[in-house]
Amino acid sequence: MMITCNCAETTCEIQDDAFKAERKAIRNFLVEKKGYLPEEIKELVPLVIEVGQKRLYTMIDLLVNVAEKPAIVIRINEGSVVSRERGTIAAARLISPDAQPPFCVQTNGEDFSIIDTITKKCISESLEGLPSRQEMLIFLNSFKPKPLTPKQIDVEKKILFFYDGVG
Repeated sequence: MMITCNCAETTCEIQDDAFKAERKAIRNFLVEKKGYLPEEIKELVPLVIEVGQKRLYTMIDLLVNVAEKPAIVIRINEGSVVSRERGTIAAARLISPDAQPPFCVQTNGEDFSIIDTITKKCISESLEGLPSRQEMLIFLNSFKPKPLTPKQIDVEKKILFFYDGVG
């Protein structure tokens, strides 16, 4: 399968969708076990950042929006989950700098790290640790994320650039 992402000046092509099965399994879990609606889950959401004169094209594997608010960012990468947590936090914060999703997930398809996007702390090592849709609705009613400052946005861009562009 080929996925093509036409971003501003560059076309990104992925010849083999290595994590298609993992995305499908996570999506099914979120819908069947946690009660999220299929239309609330977006796949392969592009994220474009600029650091100086350099531009990075990266992806969010799954983005869950509940009540039109970003709720969960999920990224899938090979290798150690813990070593990629900070890049996932940066991606979650940058996908919506004015209202970051409260949770993000880093996984390799087998191991999981459920992270509080604000505190950067791992709260679970299983998808079971994610709130259900009903719990998320209640949580989001009282969740008041502070918009990132321009300085914080710049720092998060550099972190994500390091993890996805260099690392």
